[in-house]
Amino acid sequence: MRADKECYACCVNKAVTLLGQYDVPEHTAAEVLERIRGRLCRAGEDASAPVLMAQAMRMLGELTGITDAFDLPKKKYNELLLGREEAIFDEVMGEEDSFSAALQYAITGNYIDFGAMAEVEEEKLDGLLSDRSGMRLDQEEAARLEQELARALRLVYITDNAGEIVLDKIFLRVMKERYPNLQITVLVRGMPVLNDATMEDAELVGIDKLAAVMTNGTDIPGTPMDGISREAREAMDAADLCIAKGQGNFETLRGCGRNIYYLFLCKCELFVKKFQVARFTPVLSNEKRIVQYA
Repeated sequence: MRADKECYACCVNKAVTLLGQYDVPEHTAAEVLERIRGRLCRAGEDASAPVLMAQAMRMLGELTGITDAFDLPKKKYNELLLGREEAIFDEVMGEEDSFSAALQYAITGNYIDFGAMAEVEEEKLDGLLSDRSGMRLDQEEAARLEQELARALRLVYITDNAGEIVLDKIFLRVMKERYPNLQITVLVRGMPVLNDATMEDAELVGIDKLAAVMTNGTDIPGTPMDGISREAREAMDAADLCIAKGQGNFETLRGCGRNIYYLFLCKCELFVKKFQVARFTPVLSNEKRIVQYA
């Protein structure tokens, strides 16, 4: 999906923030920003926002050595959610509709996004988790997802961010109990970018104990079909359905024609404007039926 003009500014602003956080000297920072702006100006007209962000982060890494800028926040939120995993899982399993509860938690976890937002607040996350049961989703779409999972043999679950993946793990635990014959492949980023989950994060939180985990082979904070590894593409092609978490996966997969259910919170102003909803509104929709986004 083609990036809007706001996406270019977002990429530059993210670089500005990181240059400040890492105390990069002023003359070096100015050169980095000039090079990033030039690179983005030369990007193809059809480039998506995650592709632009990857280009900006690559340039930042090449010129400053900052290649895993969100390492500490990733560890913080992985550990924070791991400490709550069993309590949340027990709560979910105590619900009459454990599937819906786990689904709500999985979408809530999409708040932990240092790419779409300037700051992630632990207090805000606590509030969202506490209000999980009040999350309003498209019930017809949720029912379709349940029905498809019950019939499916293969699912590819495309993750988004560290920390968030602990709540994805809880959702997967519920699916494993409900659909014991379902073969699940979890797709993570191929290398560090923003706070997106990588193989290291998946292994840290134990998702690899539940399902096969595969990297998508790219540092793009999304899943562009023409940019991921052959193995990841083949896994998606063989799946009966995919679940894709987060705005970046939506932006790179939208229009691909595959059977994908998107799960995310509308966090940035562009999504708020396009979907015409309040910030942090949850979205659950299938690729075939999501028509709100222009």
